[in-house]
Amino acid sequence: MSDFGNPLKKFELVFLGEQSVGKTSLITRFMYDSFDNTYQATIGIDFLSKTMYLEDRTVRLQMWDTA
Repeated sequence: MSDFGNPLKKFELVFLGEQSVGKTSLITRFMYDSFDNTYQATIGIDFLSKTMYLEDRTVRLQMWDTA
């Protein structure tokens, strides 16, 4: 939740690029602090959201993982 004086800031990040370059791996590492060596192609688009608290702000990142 955000404080009354500091509204929630929302940002959308869209990961674009050729297949098999590591878009999903970057997102997985950021979201879950893990890495999986096995390759599994993204079908269509995946969407993940993470709320972070930076100094005196609440930030919500919406990440779009494209195929």
